[in-house]
Amino acid sequence: MNILFISPYLPSETSGHAGAQLIFRNIVSLAKNHQITLAAFIDSGENDMIKPLINYGINVHTIFYPRNQKSFGGKLSSGIRNIGPMVKFISGKEPFYFAKYKNIQMADLISRLIDENAFDIVQIEYNVMHHYTKQVGNIPNVIVFHDVLSKVYERGKAFGNTSNNRSYKISSLLEPSIANKFNAVVTLTQEDHDYLQNLGCRSPIHVIPPQIKIPEIGITAKSPKSICYVGSYNREPNIQAVQILIDELFPKLSGSIELNIVGEGLPNHLANKVKGSQGINYLGFIEDIDGFLASQMIMVAPIKIGSGLKMKIPHALACGTVVITTSVGAEGIGIDESNGLWVVDSNETIVNLINKNIDELDLLVKQGLLGRDAVKEKFSKVNIISKFEMLYSKIVQA
Repeated sequence: MNILFISPYLPSETSGHAGAQLIFRNIVSLAKNHQITLAAFIDSGENDMIKPLINYGINVHTIFYPRNQKSFGGKLSSGIRNIGPMVKFISGKEPFYFAKYKNIQMADLISRLIDENAFDIVQIEYNVMHHYTKQVGNIPNVIVFHDVLSKVYERGKAFGNTSNNRSYKISSLLEPSIANKFNAVVTLTQEDHDYLQNLGCRSPIHVIPPQIKIPEIGITAKSPKSICYVGSYNREPNIQAVQILIDELFPKLSGSIELNIVGEGLPNHLANKVKGSQGINYLGFIEDIDGFLASQMIMVAPIKIGSGLKMKIPHALACGTVVITTSVGAEGIGIDESNGLWVVDSNETIVNLINKNIDELDLLVKQGLLGRDAVKEKFSKVNIISKFEMLYSKIVQA
């Protein structure tokens, strides 16, 4: 098949964004048997990510969209660009996070690609890219809801974040209307499937989990008494999880346990807390994240809000590391306690589990290896890609 992918992020295995990694794995796998064209936004410093895609035979087209600007001029430009989306949000038409991805240059690019190619199917990644259904027209199409943002906002409301009230009210009406524009909808978890259906989605919804890469790493020595959290800190669920780790969990842990926080963009108020806390390290971006995760005794992910499948959880298991997380963090993963995924919602129970097991090296290694095997079986490339190919055939033949 000839397939057009439309993405807000440039897919890359080395991206700090889990969704960009997910899309990369899917499109390079599909490229072995299908002709793939990609239209994606690209940020400054990401040009090196294009070559690996081209090497897999993917036709790559990008529109520059600066997200993480650090200079004064860059921040000023971003601020001016965001005026329109903010007006839409204030007027109640669309959440800011959706509105900001409406882009004339991207619309023109998609129109040109469709005029020049005979695509069998178009796949839009992320609901925030729904703006381009007009350009897609009558071509068979599918949208992937990497998460259901109404669910994110609703959970944020429950934790007292009043800024989510307006976003929830708007998105709970918008998201089902977006889904109903498409021939098919994909969610990463059954929980998101059910939530979206309850909002009023009438299009067929298919649950297809992400591919999880199984790292080719040898036996890695565990760093004694080490726990960690990995995330991208432009997302509220990760910021909240780190806040809980620093303020509510770490002070109650037994002596000499070391907390390592990994990922770019930790907000200043949390970074400053870390600087003044003995035993907590903010490591920022780590290139060999697989090796790092394999060296940790436990990943602790006290995720209370959010939606979609939290890829950090099966990723850590794939590296042979036990994970303690909440029922929200474990959504869609389907791996039980006997295979290294310990699911608890009480902060007190999380603390007790860490204190009880942090020195149980044999247990943690055994459970980590069982978790690795479970991830390999559940999230394999063959299973995931075959599900997409069957879906494409069904849509095209309808």
